[in-house]
Amino acid sequence: MVPASDRPLSRRGFLLGTGLAAGALVSGCGSGPGTGGGAGITTFSAVLEGSGADESLDPGTSHLFIDEARLKALYDGLFEVDNTMRPVPRLASSGEPNADGTRWRIVLRDARWHDGTKVTSADVLYTLSRVLGPPGPKPFIAAATLDLVDLAQSREVDERTAEIVLKRPSFEFLTALSAYGTRVIRDGTTDFSRPVGTGPFRFTSFRPGKELVATAYDGYWGGAPKIQRLRVLSAEADARQAALRSGQADFADNLTPAAAKTLRGVDGVSVQSAPHSGIYYFAMKTDRPPFDNVDVRRALMRMVDREELVKVALQGQGEVANDVFGQGFEYYAGDLPAHTYDPDEAKALLRKAGVPDLSFELFTAPAAAGFVEAATLFAEQARRSGVTVRVRVGSGDTYYSEALKSGQLTMGQSGPLPIPNHFASRLLTGSPQNRTNWSDPEFDALYGRAVATASEPERAALYHRLHEILHDRGGFVFWGNAFWTSAASSTFHGIPAGVPNSLDWARFDKVTR
Repeated sequence: MVPASDRPLSRRGFLLGTGLAAGALVSGCGSGPGTGGGAGITTFSAVLEGSGADESLDPGTSHLFIDEARLKALYDGLFEVDNTMRPVPRLASSGEPNADGTRWRIVLRDARWHDGTKVTSADVLYTLSRVLGPPGPKPFIAAATLDLVDLAQSREVDERTAEIVLKRPSFEFLTALSAYGTRVIRDGTTDFSRPVGTGPFRFTSFRPGKELVATAYDGYWGGAPKIQRLRVLSAEADARQAALRSGQADFADNLTPAAAKTLRGVDGVSVQSAPHSGIYYFAMKTDRPPFDNVDVRRALMRMVDREELVKVALQGQGEVANDVFGQGFEYYAGDLPAHTYDPDEAKALLRKAGVPDLSFELFTAPAAAGFVEAATLFAEQARRSGVTVRVRVGSGDTYYSEALKSGQLTMGQSGPLPIPNHFASRLLTGSPQNRTNWSDPEFDALYGRAVATASEPERAALYHRLHEILHDRGGFVFWGNAFWTSAASSTFHGIPAGVPNSLDWARFDKVTR
């Protein structure tokens, strides 16, 4: 169990324990390194959903939303995805393949680390070698996404150009380079307790489950931030709303529907919502009973009343999903028929599977808004199909780490990802975030064919086939697409409004007064 001092802040703990002055304005500041010269914002405080001891600043292993917000302040990726989930250049100025997609030339910007040294192609190759090397206590998130890289053949062409050789063709390699876990670290780095990055802010201090403090980096290639001191704090849902209303925070992310409704009536607060952004799911462990039986998986897809879950657990603030990931983004298979709530069909499939009296455990936690409510409601829905679901509630602080390895049926909330990255990081055999323990040779082979296909229409057709397989017999039930709602003090401009996991989300270097 995580000690109370390491948990995300509760409403009382946040309001009484921070002592921060949010959004103070300063003029005439010094212009030395890290001070953000000229008029600026003394302190800007952002509060996000925390996860206690699971929080980290290791770009290779971190996977939480709050980790991503902190890492994009400190580091850069070679590429990141825009709001449509397409890769755009960041630390790289360009990336070009050869004719058959087996060699990519990556050209770097003229950028510097926070200690003033140049970013070089050696840093790029070291980052790849670490991700693809022996795993540590936590898996490298991009290991499966980047496993096609042939490190032995890849090389430094010059100080700012790397040639990355692939074991097999891929015309989605820039999308792979935009995945979680691919932010560039300096050659030789093994310790992330005091990280040195290339991002718009320099590290000052970090307490997992509490806060990151960072200061403006004047030498940032994208221009020095106006915010002098950035704080990214962990807080529970009620505390995020309360901190913004009280003026103790300037930005609050991932608000509950009730909090969003309340804040829309508050003077001086601006609320923004992005559709298709909080993707709720059940995850069946397909390598163990009862979900190693394909007909049991098909039955579960039909014992979920998605409309009721969205109405109750999401308080109507979302849209019904259909077990297909990525609504609104490239390669989404929106033409697949909807799985409807059908207890009789579920019973028939369970009889076919030989388990008419099915019983299993659903492991959940208050890790995101609506999880426990959805779990409880689903147990009632399943009872109408003659199924007993035992709901076990764990700790929100460690839930995602525990749910990755344990349980029969678990839950989750995903932000948007490029669909090829979703397949690679969560569904290929052995992928590090494979929450359903899915392993399907046909699926793996089709994915390999898809990324090796130069023709975009042909590649899209292969991705559609992958969706069809998952829609029929996969382990995910994507039941709701929630709005992702954030709010900020209306005295600021340039507040990030992107969907989660995109370049613009939780990015504070362009905020002005």
